[in-house]
Amino acid sequence: MEKARLYLVDLFQSMGFKTKILKGKKHDAVFAQYTVHRSLPTVLIYGHYDVQPPDPLNEWNTPPFEPTVKGKELYGRGTTDNKGQIMIHIMTLKKLLEKNEKLQVNFKFIIEGEEEIGSPSITDIVRKYSKDLLNCDYMIVSDTEIPEKGQPSIDISLRGLLYTEVQIESGKHDLHSGQYGGAIDNPANVLANIIAKLKESSGKVAIPHFYDDIVPFSPKELKDFNKINITKDILIKEADVYGISNDETKYSLLERLWTRPTLDVNGIWGGYAGEGSKTIIPAKAGAKISMRLVPNQNSDKIYGHFVSFINKIAPKTVKIKFIRHADCLPYKAPTDNKVFNLMKQSLKKHFGKEPVFKGVGGSIGFVPIMAKALKVPVIMVGFDYSGSNIHAPNEHFSLSNYYKGIEVMTDFYANLAKS
Repeated sequence: MEKARLYLVDLFQSMGFKTKILKGKKHDAVFAQYTVHRSLPTVLIYGHYDVQPPDPLNEWNTPPFEPTVKGKELYGRGTTDNKGQIMIHIMTLKKLLEKNEKLQVNFKFIIEGEEEIGSPSITDIVRKYSKDLLNCDYMIVSDTEIPEKGQPSIDISLRGLLYTEVQIESGKHDLHSGQYGGAIDNPANVLANIIAKLKESSGKVAIPHFYDDIVPFSPKELKDFNKINITKDILIKEADVYGISNDETKYSLLERLWTRPTLDVNGIWGGYAGEGSKTIIPAKAGAKISMRLVPNQNSDKIYGHFVSFINKIAPKTVKIKFIRHADCLPYKAPTDNKVFNLMKQSLKKHFGKEPVFKGVGGSIGFVPIMAKALKVPVIMVGFDYSGSNIHAPNEHFSLSNYYKGIEVMTDFYANLAKS
């Protein structure tokens, strides 16, 4: 992590940028600034230099931390998420500066080191620096993917996240299931019953008021989503699963992935799971449960409804402990801003195909916080393509997309200056 920070600082300084380290709770962020003139528009480019652990190591075909070119792909941990994509933006500026281009845009970068652990320092950094250091007219993020090879896209939404843990306790220690079974509530059974009641058979979340504040996507945006060729068969192959769920089938597949909130059990523990048998009523059981939220859903409200619902349906014979692990706000871009048309023009010019708007099922913690603080549009344009094994062994990044990305961003900044 320290080597990555030092590399970025040295690279930016070699290009004439002023740099500053912004303190983080675990890992610091790197800030870099190149000011042409204060009267010109300023772009803030966000990325992250931290990556997921490389495990399981035995499934890698090349060393995860030794970037390796194979054919037209660059293999290694972080090649796509997010080092390769942030390097597109850095190299765009390096190219422009080396050509002695007369820049008509000011540039700022913030590259954090905590994105993969939920960006715990971002709120403090934004609060401290949003009025001066991070102040800008536009934000650009490349931490997403294009829907299929050769199809450029702009991401217009992110789902938020509410990550919780529920622990059920019936007593001080495990009990003999024969001696007490039938008279004492089993925390594992109670937990299973609670989980079963969190969702209806249709896939709809059963928590009262869960859907109250959702703002629907426009017909035009949904029409753009449905232009994207992601079918059930493609998704099954990409995810390497046996089939698609029957949750909320009245919505299209992409609407379910990008515009609908979800509730998922991420893990369950409790009782005896070792070799052989042990006939007990466990004293404790627990589950980690996450909810993906969509624009205008408030994580504080949803957490309150979640806690109230479980307390209501659980028997009074057990104690319940709730833990709130992580939050991330949802985000929806103001697609009527002219900057989105400028990005579409540049993407079409260099990909040779009309770009589409799409959504992101996951979260980028920095984006909604920064967009709210600065009140600026965030242009999320990814150059990764689906199936590049992010967070998995043999992560790779298309070198063709890397070079195209530099061309796109060079063209975009020229158009932005003209407009």
